[in-house]
Amino acid sequence: MDIYSMTNQKGGVGKTANSINLGAALAEYGRRTLLVDWDPQGHLTEALGVPEAAEGRTMKGWVLGEWTGDPHQLLVEYRPNLWVLPTSLDMFLLDKGLYAATNREMRLAHLLEHFEEDFDAGVLDAPPSLGIGTECALMAARRRPGKRSGLVIPVEAEDSSIRALRLLLRQVGILCADMRTDIDILGLVPSRFDMRDGEIVSSMLDAFRGLGEPPVIAEIRKRTDIRKAWREKKSVLEYAPKSEAADWYRDLAKVVLAA
Repeated sequence: MDIYSMTNQKGGVGKTANSINLGAALAEYGRRTLLVDWDPQGHLTEALGVPEAAEGRTMKGWVLGEWTGDPHQLLVEYRPNLWVLPTSLDMFLLDKGLYAATNREMRLAHLLEHFEEDFDAGVLDAPPSLGIGTECALMAARRRPGKRSGLVIPVEAEDSSIRALRLLLRQVGILCADMRTDIDILGLVPSRFDMRDGEIVSSMLDAFRGLGEPPVIAEIRKRTDIRKAWREKKSVLEYAPKSEAADWYRDLAKVVLAA
């Protein structure tokens, strides 16, 4: 299973919407795709109208060794080729438990190993923090022989985004050194911007495009179709399959698959 982590420690940058719609595009291209709601806030599970995991049998419980059952019991089929590993009410305790765990950075990766033969791609909706939960998502998306993997970083077209990006890249570098591994950054996805907002937006887009590394691999503008799809608990590819927004995500999926 190829693993892509939608990662940014800033909240409100479009992580969940991008995770859902990238996953839907991969599924549309015939990839058996697993969406992993690794963010304790649980927005992905809520946005798709998927039931949360039952008490006592949860992703958090398995990761922390509190439940030793078959993790396949956690899977929820959402659409053809598209499955969800949902959140649960106890996910807010995940970080606290991970800090007390051994080999903590690899706990999510070990969980996903159980689905290696079941899915072609996994998309992780990572937490909005620089904490251990994010490090787990980074390690799950580390470079592995014969697999595509890496980080997709949604960013806002505002001044604070550059500093936030630098902090994230620094964390990735430190983690790679400490864990003696490599984590590929597939690229940036400026999201939820409106060109009518003027010079601030256009200058930030130019700044992102001018970085070179990581490259800008897609640009997702504000569109009513995306918001309406969220309200209908659907991907924009299902809600408005012929829309401009749906095509943006199809193009993003093509870039990810070619990485």
